[in-house]
Formats: sequence, structure tokens, C-alpha cells
Amino acid sequence: MTKAEMASLKVGLVPYFQPIVEVSSGCITAFEALARYVDDQGNVTSAAFLFSDTSLSLQQRREIDQHVRAQAIAKAALLPDDTRLTLNISPELIEYEEHSPVIHTVNMIARSNLHPNQVVIELLETEGKLSDLKTLVTAYRGAGMRIAIDDFGSGFSHFDRVIAVEPDVIKLDMRLLKQASVGGLLAGSAVKSIVDFCTKSGAIIVVEGVETEEEFFYGLSCGAHYMQGYLFSSAQPIFLAKETFQSQISTLRKCFFERKKKSTLQASERYNFLVKTLEAVVALDLESVCVKHKVEAKLATILGILRYFVADMEGYQQSPNYVLNSEGNFVDEQTPWVAVNWSWRPYFSQACCSKFAIVSNEYLDIHSGRHCKTAAVRLKNGNVLMVDIDVAD
Repeated sequence: MTKAEMASLKVGLVPYFQPIVEVSSGCITAFEALARYVDDQGNVTSAAFLFSDTSLSLQQRREIDQHVRAQAIAKAALLPDDTRLTLNISPELIEYEEHSPVIHTVNMIARSNLHPNQVVIELLETEGKLSDLKTLVTAYRGAGMRIAIDDFGSGFSHFDRVIAVEPDVIKLDMRLLKQASVGGLLAGSAVKSIVDFCTKSGAIIVVEGVETEEEFFYGLSCGAHYMQGYLFSSAQPIFLAKETFQSQISTLRKCFFERKKKSTLQASERYNFLVKTLEAVVALDLESVCVKHKVEAKLATILGILRYFVADMEGYQQSPNYVLNSEGNFVDEQTPWVAVNWSWRPYFSQACCSKFAIVSNEYLDIHSGRHCKTAAVRLKNGNVLMVDIDVAD
């Protein structure tokens, strides 16, 4: 591309700003600057394709990137009070002189009225050297800016890089969220694990790409502090007022709270029924054939029961796995679990030491692919009854 063609292309390149909202207050707290191309007819399209256009040289892509960023920083003088500007930075576009990065953004901000603590540098996917990434982050942090990692859980999913960067903000990949929000079991487990990792790292969690109320509710259930997406607004040429979405988010929060109260009440009722049922079994001798049917009749009333089995006090399974068939009868699952040891499971020792039923945390059962909990209770004969329950039912 010639200099004249590049100059012509730059004329239509402008930054648009997509708001990031805080779910607790409903206020906009930041705006992500995104590159847009406006043609002669005023049509606006994403300019993201330019940054992967192989017909453009690396230097030309750097020029385009810096051109849009410089405009965004200049417009940041109009940011609402107590909001930040988020700038996307691809480490692959950073140029180096004598092995040291040339940080144009720091110089741009220094020449503007924008304070560095109003800027969040959002690092895009990179496969570069970890040492270069750490050098880059050190430079931005040294200038007073915060660091975010984009699309965590997908593109930028290398944990060693996250640990090295120690980001202030982690943005969850919207594709992973969408799979999880519609019930994808593995995606749901992955999201919860990632959120747990983010929480323990001290980073703020932003869920991006939120387009529906269900995705918003799922983000809340994952513990997201902030949300971003078309449910609120696409990228705009101006900075919206901080309070723009307060009413909408207040309504959504109330709806989520009512749902949560209802599901919590149902879960509590189910848990209480489960515990009472298991404790009623304790006095019975499960090994007695005549009593076994009475026990199974009680177990069959437990909603979502997958199977039951019995282990001794050392954790060795003594019985087959009994599963509930379509006729409502328990039958041998015909799986080779007898003599397998379950004492390593965290709830087992609790059940051995307690007079009451113990219920495990939720986990993904690798055999059925279902989200389960296991309830365990010590029987009168000293053995431990364990019941696997599908928590989705």
C-alpha cells in the first residue's frame, strides 16, 4: 500500500467506545476503544480485519493501530468522571529498539490531559516470548496504568503468562460463556474454574459479549463484577452518561435475586428431604434382604438419584452400584466397583465421624457426564451408605 493509499485509509479510521458496566451500581465504569471504519456513505464497520491483513506490512498495521489509539486518547478528555479508557494492545505490534520496547501509548498519554490511572491496557492474544511480555507489562505499570487480559479461557489461556502478568482485570471469553450459559457441562465447569482462579488471583472479572438476559444472569452466578455487550450497548462514537443503564441493570438484578431465592428455597427443601430420608435409613440393616426393599423404597423417593452403594469404614466398596431403572426398581449396574476404595473423597471421613448425613460439593461425574453430589451416611452396622444424585433434576 502506497503512502497516499495509507493516508486515504486513515481518514475513515476512528475509535468507537463500548461501555463496561458495574453490576452492583449499574453505572458505566469504563469504555473499551474499538477501531471502526466509516466509508464515504457513512457506513460503519469493524476495522479489526486490518490488523490481520497480510497485504499490509507490519509497520503499516502499527501505523493504523497507533492512529486509532491516538484519537481515542485525544477524545478521552470527554470521559465521564470516575471512568476509565480501555485500550487494546497487541504485543505482536510492539516495535523494539535494541531489545527494548518502544511504548508509544505512554508518550501519547503524557502529551494529553489523560491521567495514566484512567487507562487500562488490554493485552490481546500473544505467542511471543514471556520475557518480552513481562518487560512490556512492567513499562505500562511503571507509567501508572492497569493491565487487563482479554479473552481469557480461549485465546489468551496460557496460565504461565497470566501468572507472569498478574493482571488487574481478566475478561472472560464470550464464546466460552455462551456455551456455558446454555448448559454446556464442560464449558460450565471450565468457566467456574476460571472464575475461581480469577477470584483467588485478586483480579476483577469482566464478562464480555453479553447479549441476552440469560447470559447476564449466568455472569452474575459466576461472580462477575462487570459486564460488557450488546445487551447494554454496541460501541458508540461518543461516551455515554454513567447512569445510562442503571434502571435496566436494577431490573435485571431484582429478577436474578428472585430467581435465586426460589432456587435456594427449592434446594433447601430438597436437601432437608434428602437428609431426613438418609437418616431414616440408618436404623435399618441394609444387608438384610427383607429390609433392603424397604430401604430402596425410601431411596427411590429422592429426586434425581443416580445410584447407591455401600462401603466399609475403611472406604472399600462392599456392594455393587445399584441404579434406578425405568420401572422404579434398583438393579445391579454391572460395573466393577466392588473393592474400590473411596476413603480419599473429602466427604467420606466426615460421614464416618458424623451421626448425620453429609452432602458433598457439586462435581462432574466422569462416567455419566452429569453434575452430581454424593450424600453419605454411616449405617447402624458401621458401613457407609453413599448416594449419587443428579443436581440438574
